[in-house]
Amino acid sequence: MIEKERLIRVVESILQGTGFRTARMEFKGACFDLVASRLFLLLFIKVLQNIDTLTKEQAEDLKRLAKFFQASPLIVGLKTKNDELEEGVVYERFGIYALNPQTLYDVIVENELPAIFAERGGFYVKINGEYLRYLREKYGYSIGELAELLGVSRKSLQNYERGEQAVSLDVAIRLEEIFNEPLAKPIDILHAKVEAKLDVKPENELEREIFERLKALGMGVVKIKKAPFNAISKEEEFKILTGIDQRKTKTTIKRAQMVNEVSKIIHSDGVFILEKTKTEVVGEIPLIPKKALSEIRDADELIEMIEELKKEIKKKIFS
Repeated sequence: MIEKERLIRVVESILQGTGFRTARMEFKGACFDLVASRLFLLLFIKVLQNIDTLTKEQAEDLKRLAKFFQASPLIVGLKTKNDELEEGVVYERFGIYALNPQTLYDVIVENELPAIFAERGGFYVKINGEYLRYLREKYGYSIGELAELLGVSRKSLQNYERGEQAVSLDVAIRLEEIFNEPLAKPIDILHAKVEAKLDVKPENELEREIFERLKALGMGVVKIKKAPFNAISKEEEFKILTGIDQRKTKTTIKRAQMVNEVSKIIHSDGVFILEKTKTEVVGEIPLIPKKALSEIRDADELIEMIEELKKEIKKKIFS
């Protein structure tokens, strides 16, 4: 735990040193440990010593968040179960880019995008196939001649030129030595596009009831399993981090405080809907009873209620 805490601090320092605003999760098993934003860039980051300990459930939630908020998911770690993560190399787990802190520093601080990615069997790069063909023809190499120089088959070289096959690192190095030109395509880890399944079933009866009511109000609802909030509710451009619980407990308050911090970074609202509670506000996150939903006519009214409760708490603070 101490090592992970140190690692999170290192990642925070890299981000904050280049103008990112960050919020940290302290929620057991959370799908992300840090959220960071700078201008139009939003990152959800999972920090792990061993990137192989990421679970499929955490990864699916991380991808859902990234897709929903048009953000990039990242894993930052130190090793796999077998090896340390190499600087300048991008790994992948469940379709999410993973890298070590030094590579993150190179990208964030030095503006140097990596080009090498790890796959079973070694390190590879993707190259500009059209440019490779142009160079081959410019310097008068036939496919057979260049393939022989590289120690690969004619078919592999044709696949490289068509962009249908990644190139092993040693072949990529030989290509750049032959032509004295950069051919590797950089990997833009800060603008990753991920696919995510948004239709996830509620985990219990209370969630089912509240999701159905929110949908009846005209809101889209996406279930998130591994976060301090249970779902994201959406009405057009309004996104609400939505927590659900039976009653207010110390854990509920802590979850609401984390949602409060995250919502500031990602510019969303937050609300906790409880089976039994009186209406109150934690930070800027309203806690409302489930029965209050039945008195609301549509999504706009829910959003107005959240905004009014936030205004009330601000008046109390500054009065």
